[in-house]
Amino acid sequence: MRDDSQNGDATSLREPLTVYESINETVLSLVPASAVRILDIGCGNGALGAKLREERDREVVGITYSEQEAEMASCCLSQVICANLNDYDFLGLGQFHCIIMSHVLEHVYSPGHLLQRIKKALKPDSVIVVALPNILFWKQRLEFLKGRWRYQDGGIMDRTHFRFFDFQSSRDLLEQTGYKIVYTKLDGAFPLTAPIRKLVGHFANKVDRFAATRRPGLFAWQFVYQAQSVSDPLTS
Repeated sequence: MRDDSQNGDATSLREPLTVYESINETVLSLVPASAVRILDIGCGNGALGAKLREERDREVVGITYSEQEAEMASCCLSQVICANLNDYDFLGLGQFHCIIMSHVLEHVYSPGHLLQRIKKALKPDSVIVVALPNILFWKQRLEFLKGRWRYQDGGIMDRTHFRFFDFQSSRDLLEQTGYKIVYTKLDGAFPLTAPIRKLVGHFANKVDRFAATRRPGLFAWQFVYQAQSVSDPLTS
């Protein structure tokens, strides 16, 4: 599972520099409680899948490009596959109630084609949970205004990203490949200084949520969607 604020499962043609191990709580909240067979694409060390299996008796299959992550995740997931998502065929995995792609689609050559290919692994009435980073988050906009486009080892400007998304293009990606967005959750941050955050305490979190909801393209650092397949995908 990938959280681009800190971590992720790189699916490019080179090994990721980091073992990704945190749990994206927003992604976790959009996994249906009824889902008992789950595919976690970009599973990292298996932390998210392990949490899902703690909640109830579930089969969680993970996919990662990193052999090191695959070895670690195999200790806590039902099955782990080490594969390159750019050309992986999901047909042999059977079907799932939920497929998770947390900060993964930006790492593949053609995210639209990946969204098309996973449809064969979806049960009727199943869902996908997708998280994408916002390239136009306000902190990154400031960097652009300074004339800086600097790749990093993680985060919004991760050097293994092939694609970049804003709020509208993230929604278009799903809708134009034949998915209906059921729920949207937005994690963000309003530009409050550290002293002000300390002064207002938990109220700062409410400010962050309000700002991300009202202006997701500016204040949300990640977009998280639960979606269902509703039609034949368009060519992308």
